[in-house]
Amino acid sequence: DGGRSIPAGFVRLHDAAATGNPAGPPAGDPDAPAAGITLSAIAGTVADNYTSCHATAAQLSALQDWIDLHAPEPTP
Repeated sequence: DGGRSIPAGFVRLHDAAATGNPAGPPAGDPDAPAAGITLSAIAGTVADNYTSCHATAAQLSALQDWIDLHAPEPTP
């Protein structure tokens, strides 16, 4: 992690985006202390999020394929 500190504003923005609110809360005090979260922890969380996203996309694709096979043909 190289001793890098993660600003609390970044953590708030990331967490807000993860809950579907990308605007997030106000940035807060720019002089606030670092959040105490390491870069490796952030990387792990982001990797987990991408893994979940890809799994959900695969489920959706499979559902769309199933619908295509089982849905009645539309009448003209």
